[in-house]
Amino acid sequence: MGRDVVVTGLGLVTALGETVEATWQGLRDGTSGAGPITRFDPEAAGIRSNVACEVPVDPATVPPDDRVDDRVMGRYAQFAVAAAAEAVADAGYDPADPDWTPERVGTSIGSGLAGLAEIESAAGERPSPSFLVSALTNLAAGHVSMCVDARGPNRAPGTACSAGTHAIAAAVEDVRHGRADVVVAGGTDAAISPLGVGSFDSMRALSGRDGDPAAASRPFDADRDGLVLGEGSGVVVLEARDHARERDATPYAAVTGVGRTGDAHHVTRPAEDGTGLRRCIERTLSDAGRDPASVDHVNAHATSTPVGDAREAAALRSVFDDPPPVTSVKGHLGHALGAAGAIEAAVVARSVAEGTIPPTLNYETRDPECALPVVTDPRETVTDVAVSTSAGFGGTNGALVFERV
Repeated sequence: MGRDVVVTGLGLVTALGETVEATWQGLRDGTSGAGPITRFDPEAAGIRSNVACEVPVDPATVPPDDRVDDRVMGRYAQFAVAAAAEAVADAGYDPADPDWTPERVGTSIGSGLAGLAEIESAAGERPSPSFLVSALTNLAAGHVSMCVDARGPNRAPGTACSAGTHAIAAAVEDVRHGRADVVVAGGTDAAISPLGVGSFDSMRALSGRDGDPAAASRPFDADRDGLVLGEGSGVVVLEARDHARERDATPYAAVTGVGRTGDAHHVTRPAEDGTGLRRCIERTLSDAGRDPASVDHVNAHATSTPVGDAREAAALRSVFDDPPPVTSVKGHLGHALGAAGAIEAAVVARSVAEGTIPPTLNYETRDPECALPVVTDPRETVTDVAVSTSAGFGGTNGALVFERV
């Protein structure tokens, strides 16, 4: 299988704050990042929903230097650079140090809608010279690579809401097979704009709980009525275990399994009974050399949509005879699209390292279609093996296995 891969650094920009610590504390405390949309006027745009999980800070204020440049970076890329700066520093690296080997460092940053807001803003006008570089999907990975001086493999999956998970899966394979010693990997999205929110609103995919934003996203709950759009970025530093050991780094967790499948079923709806996601989880566990009974925790994709959550629950019940504790953090953070899987990967790595499973916010009424052991309060427990799942439009699935080190 190649070299063992560990997580040595974490970076997050979410609706709960601009750091891993702020996000983690908000998850533990049961804080919601949802509120009325402030980035534009939904009513003026003809949009019914007025709820989103917006990042509460200006990305240009996040990193400890001037690496975020909003003159050439779209908001989605700014988030990625900020999260990457935290992750690289958390891993104990300084790209200016002589022991940083740029040719052996890769970049893998996925995005679902990337520069949609920038494209929307430029519509009908003569594009500025910086328009293309502010909107292209691969520019988050490109800017991250330039900011941290990473000259190894560079990619940018655009696989909808599985993009962040797919970016990490591909990065794991880079390290396993010796294409890189270190990869800065994750996902980013910033689609809270009239076109972004309006598109989901037109599909009737959004929650209608405008009067109570904090209660709008309800993963697996019987009263869920749609997702809440989020934004942000999650980045992890992946490293060969022997490489980390040589520099006395302390990993958060090991990534031992990766998997990807397609439903070949429907452009938006998951396959009946979640069969595509089931196969993905099974492949991921096989890749890790683990059987379902060994799994202690599942971080579910669960977006708070009636059909999506029910079909994911069916997939989990078909994989696990006795499902382990299940959490979805989208009750706190909303659905950050291509960033979601990467944000959740960072959360799972922290969860495994700390021995705490974060709760699922707003899970109050059991739904027989989602009969799972959903965690509703922070749970202090040793997690040896955890699975994180993702799914996206077009029937694209991804999963990762994390293990305690």
